[in-house]
Amino acid sequence: MLCSRNTVTKEVRRRRGITPFFVFVFPALLAVGIIIFYPAVYAIAISFTDRHLLYLGFTRFVGVRNYIEMIKDKNFWHSLRLMLGFLGIALPIEIVIGFSVALLFTNNFPLNRIMRSLLMLPVFVLPVLSGLTWRLMLQPRYGVLAEFFRSLSIGPIAWLADPKYAYLAILLQDIWRMWPFVFIIVYAGLTSLPAEFVEASLVDGASFFQRLWYVIIPCMKPVIATAFLLRMIDALRIFSEVYVMTYGGPSNATMLLSLYIHKQAFEFGKISYASTIAVFLLLIALGISYFVVKRMMRGEVS
Repeated sequence: MLCSRNTVTKEVRRRRGITPFFVFVFPALLAVGIIIFYPAVYAIAISFTDRHLLYLGFTRFVGVRNYIEMIKDKNFWHSLRLMLGFLGIALPIEIVIGFSVALLFTNNFPLNRIMRSLLMLPVFVLPVLSGLTWRLMLQPRYGVLAEFFRSLSIGPIAWLADPKYAYLAILLQDIWRMWPFVFIIVYAGLTSLPAEFVEASLVDGASFFQRLWYVIIPCMKPVIATAFLLRMIDALRIFSEVYVMTYGGPSNATMLLSLYIHKQAFEFGKISYASTIAVFLLLIALGISYFVVKRMMRGEVS
């Protein structure tokens, strides 16, 4: 009799465990699989074919030919350098600005909440609108920035028509739009920082910079790493704002990898080759993400 009761109890527990999975977890997994994994697997599959935009009905397997072509493509390496340079310049500046402003807003001062909300406005600006706004601001004759530099007896500067300045222009645009994103993440982390750590450093007589270097930053490393990871993933797929500002020009000075993929797919019709570069970009994102997450799990970032 006891054995029978135990069997019934185990069966009830098993059903109770299965039911929530199929009701709540499985639909979410199915949605993720359809939205994320299926396109990724499809892109990997067609990267081994010769599919063309004008001849979608004719597809044949070509092995790693597209990957060999990618390795030999000088324009691909140029776009990759621009993309890595974009990540290496824009992201650290955004993190430094976001962290500094978040540190400032941990102090109580008049209009703190209102100003904190206003700082988030650039994040909610659509990328296309942001690109168009900066394109008008940088217009050499009528733009706001052109007028400002003219008042300083500088210019006019053709920001988006000169290869020396176009790359700088898209960097400034991205920094302006996305540093508040880092700010709100870091600010949330600072407000949840254990107060006893800071109080203990005050009792020990630590200066502001000592508290910042030895207490606040070490405790905030997981939050900073998370902000970096989210921004990195978003920056790798930057497209709309650069598209409307320069379309990769002048002279491919702003042809980031995401724009190069678009150009190969929809201007040259090389769907398979564009998918090959997209797969490579995915591998870069996964590699950096794995490195950051692994360090966090090891405690090197915590």
